[in-house]
Amino acid sequence: MDFMLRRRSSIARAILCAASCTLALPFVANAQRVQRRPAGTVVVSNMNDHTATVIDAATGNVLATLPTGRGPHEVAISHDGRWAVISNYGPRGEAGNSITVIDVVRRRVARTLEIAGHDHPHGMAFLPGDSLLAVTAQSSEAVLIIDFASGAIRRVLPTNGRLTHMLALSADGRAMVTSNIAAGTISLVDPSGADSTVTLPVTAAPEGIAITPDGHAAWVGSDRDSVVVVVDLVKRAPVDTLRGFGLPYRLAMTPDARLAVVTDPVKAQLRIFDVATRRERATLDIPADSVVETAEVPGSPSPEGVTISGDGRWAFVTLQGRNRAITIDLDSMRIVGWAPTGTWSDGIGYSPLPSTGR
Repeated sequence: MDFMLRRRSSIARAILCAASCTLALPFVANAQRVQRRPAGTVVVSNMNDHTATVIDAATGNVLATLPTGRGPHEVAISHDGRWAVISNYGPRGEAGNSITVIDVVRRRVARTLEIAGHDHPHGMAFLPGDSLLAVTAQSSEAVLIIDFASGAIRRVLPTNGRLTHMLALSADGRAMVTSNIAAGTISLVDPSGADSTVTLPVTAAPEGIAITPDGHAAWVGSDRDSVVVVVDLVKRAPVDTLRGFGLPYRLAMTPDARLAVVTDPVKAQLRIFDVATRRERATLDIPADSVVETAEVPGSPSPEGVTISGDGRWAFVTLQGRNRAITIDLDSMRIVGWAPTGTWSDGIGYSPLPSTGR
């Protein structure tokens, strides 16, 4: 049984003992709040459909459904907003080894980057300038630095950790961290290629990971211990542990390091924290109506993928258990919109650019 099946079996069991959610926040906002929703475009990967959904961020209207490779997982957006890349991890029992490139403005597939010899690409981030793309290759236990224009692999950076899955990059592109699920570690990797990778033990089965914009700290979610560990990357040591999660699956931070958002599919919650104090600011319970049979956690809307707009105002989250994506106003800490996706929506990215189709 591969890792993905084991993880899904474990969280299905965990939901049986998780507290049920009683607070349902409204999905449909009033007209005034709808007018305050963000401009731009949201791109969502659909693992079971092998597609990506392109959504108008302001209205929630689906603008296009585009083909990807098999088993698309994560989404990353270039700094200029023009390109979305989707890692084709592969469905169960099948190793993916490509990245789909989507032209956000023209809402079309522009090309496919092949990474032969490096199976199961997953976490991704564009380096500053958008000429280089960092992507984890799980089978190679490495981060690939890819020339975005040519698709050539410029560097293969070992993480020295088993099941390297997600990555996070500081704002200046000098600090990069990866989560190594089977090793219980994170890796500090130099994107420039210097042979200086450092691995730090953190917690059992670390997966979701975020880094502060200045590169001084990482927040790491444990699939097994149901905690988020805060690691001081300067001192290279854990400094805090946040508890009370069912499964802290994905994490994202605002560009000003004000807030951190953690998705929890087992408890069907989003938890929002003050990054400086590490105190919780809000918990949003996601309504469990219209949960589909393919829900990863039975009976849960399964909030999973998360991304935050460049101005730090909006968070966008996939609901794998409802085949939906939602928009959260981080000022009011409320859900202000939703949109349909394909089956088993997972990764999500946001571009401030409109998708015109031209």
